[in-house]
Amino acid sequence: MSTAIGEEAFFVDYPTLSAPASGNSTLVQLFPKIKTHNYTLFVTVTSINTNVVIALNGSIDGTNWSKIIANNTITSNGTSHFNVANHPVKYVQPIFVSEAGGTAAEVLFSVGASS
Repeated sequence: MSTAIGEEAFFVDYPTLSAPASGNSTLVQLFPKIKTHNYTLFVTVTSINTNVVIALNGSIDGTNWSKIIANNTITSNGTSHFNVANHPVKYVQPIFVSEAGGTAAEVLFSVGASS
């Protein structure tokens, strides 16, 4: 996992997932420098069969999670992005929810967080 931190934003690249699973959780509140509440989830899919379903969880305490970007179905290889604004959370976690039509898909997540 790699992280880049700027003045009012930071970006995280996660390891590729080759089966449905939760990605690593990431602390997105870096007080006092960065207080995030806007998130962009980039998803790159390769070797897709029928579809994959992805989501982004958010948490205030790192234990209890809720989807801040609901399940989205992707039906072709390539990169897609999803956004959510004005949802302050302390942690985010990308989720490879499910895969249909086979087990060959690989999913790479990147998250951008800003104030």
